[in-house]
Amino acid sequence: MKEGWRLGVIGVLFIGMLTVLGVRLWYVQVAKGPEYQADAENMLVGLRTLSAPRGAIVDNVGNVIVTSEFSPGIVVDRKLIRADIEDDVVQQLSGLLGVPATEVWAGFDQAGHGGTVHLGTVDTDTAYFVWEHQAELPGVSIEEVPVRVYPQGSLAGHIVGYTGKPSKQQLDANPDLGGNDIIGKGGVEATYDSWLQGTSGSEAYQTNARGRVVQELLRVAPETGDTVHLNVNLDTERVLETALTDAIALANQIKRDGGSYNGLATKAAGVVLDANTGAVLALDSIPEFDPALLHDVSTNELQALVDDGKFSYTDLAISGQYSPASTFKAITYLTAVEDGVYPEGVSGPGDRTECSAQLKAPFTDGSSQVYRNWTYPRNDGMQNLHEAFARSCNVYFWEVALDIWNQYKGTDRESLIQDWARELGLGSNTGIDLPGEQDGLVPDRTLFEHYKELQLADPGLGLLSQDRLDSASPWYGGDLLNMAVGQGSLLATPLQMAVAYAALTNGGTVWRPKVVSRITDINRNVVWSNDPEAVRVLDLAPDVVQMLRDDMRKVVTDGTAASAFRKMDKAALVGGKTGTAQMPKVCVVKDADGKCIRLRDADVTSWFVGVAPIDNPQYVVAIMVEEGGGGSQVAAPAVRYVLQYLLGEVPAKIVAGDRTEY
Repeated sequence: MKEGWRLGVIGVLFIGMLTVLGVRLWYVQVAKGPEYQADAENMLVGLRTLSAPRGAIVDNVGNVIVTSEFSPGIVVDRKLIRADIEDDVVQQLSGLLGVPATEVWAGFDQAGHGGTVHLGTVDTDTAYFVWEHQAELPGVSIEEVPVRVYPQGSLAGHIVGYTGKPSKQQLDANPDLGGNDIIGKGGVEATYDSWLQGTSGSEAYQTNARGRVVQELLRVAPETGDTVHLNVNLDTERVLETALTDAIALANQIKRDGGSYNGLATKAAGVVLDANTGAVLALDSIPEFDPALLHDVSTNELQALVDDGKFSYTDLAISGQYSPASTFKAITYLTAVEDGVYPEGVSGPGDRTECSAQLKAPFTDGSSQVYRNWTYPRNDGMQNLHEAFARSCNVYFWEVALDIWNQYKGTDRESLIQDWARELGLGSNTGIDLPGEQDGLVPDRTLFEHYKELQLADPGLGLLSQDRLDSASPWYGGDLLNMAVGQGSLLATPLQMAVAYAALTNGGTVWRPKVVSRITDINRNVVWSNDPEAVRVLDLAPDVVQMLRDDMRKVVTDGTAASAFRKMDKAALVGGKTGTAQMPKVCVVKDADGKCIRLRDADVTSWFVGVAPIDNPQYVVAIMVEEGGGGSQVAAPAVRYVLQYLLGEVPAKIVAGDRTEY
């Protein structure tokens, strides 16, 4: 009896418990089910990095050249996209952005599974479309992302450079980089990338199961990068750009008017340096480089601009290597005076010798036997060093080199001219704070013998002609003569010539050229200063420096550049040197493999390097116009235009000077 009662009680208890449990399950699953499901769906938490705006780049008075602004951008969080619908999302994004699906997939693959994909900025209409169709685009959101803005257009484009996502090689070399990171890839953007990069922020957010953000949980704002202040002055940069553009137009007008030319001028470069600090006040190269085009036009459109010569990544001011022609005579001049090497029968800079129409050199090593002055077939009269420099008499400077060859052939002193050239910065990069600088070339016996060794080991190199390979030494006396007037294998950049002329006229200090002056943080505190830096100081006698300055002035007032400076009231404050460089043949047709199959003769390249005020140098301006014609005709008037501005005159229109050397 008692056992039956007990079993009955237990049964009732079990039934009661099951009833309560059933009611609770009904309450949870039916009555409160939708609410709990919504809560669960909204409990997904995500984390993402917030890109920091890069710092600004400004000129020496604070004018903004590059800055960052926020624009709507499409960001995809792959964690929030189910694998089975990811291809559908990619196809929708492809249509929305107007890009191939393969390009969208490439961004996905670069970010990796579960990564964040940045697909670039969009207009407001596209942004609104994404917001309104969030349900059909899980994991896709619109965020305000920082983008680079270039209010000056292409002005100073080669200086500031550009930004972009890291290449595979850069990602492999730096494990801290992410595929969506934006880094500097040229110019100041690259050199000072670590300063310009801001500090990324972060955000924790709550999403529903469909990938829609329903609540921001925590946000750490990104910090803007530092501001980079340049030595460059935008007004001076603009004047230099105008000078180069007008010089190219002038060169081509001269060619068309003459009716006989091999090719039109399309390239030019120029530098304005502070002669006493090495500060780069302006630097320009044509074809121009507009960083905004890298984002604003398609790859095909950009390539068309490159093919048309309207856009170029190459900064010819620091990487264009050319024969400096007669601008190099300032270095041969210095060698003559400092080392006492002069034409036969001349014992000092004041002694005269005939500037003949041609020089006959008794070489037996394979060199040319006859060297013609630019005045050929006429002589140019009796001249001393001062007059030969002003008149650019090749014969005088060839005879300086011939004296070195006759006295010192095969000894260390055979390279007197090369030694001075290297001391003044030629043959190696100047150390400017921009990527892509080239070394140029100062040839000598050691280099040519090295070439011979290389070519004997690998005949296909083509470094030397067969007669040089068959000679006891591949370095000829004629090579030294050619180099003495800035020709032959000698190569220099416009920047190198500007640095050399600064040292020649400032008393012997070779300054490292610097584009950036300082860096400030977001509170405008200076966090780094790029102080002037002397690479070396040459032991130049003050009277030698002044003599060279005086003779540079004669080039402008009475010599080869006199006609180019007629329109300048302050011409007597200027010194400089013209140059007209013979150029190698130019390739005009290449095959599918890039091998040249047709060459043409090149026209001469125009040079001028000017210094002002010449008695107390402050500015050095070097301009080169590739295939631009005579230095006195084109480059000298262009430098005159820039110096007029720098010395406070209103620049007069660039017109052709007289053709005074060839």
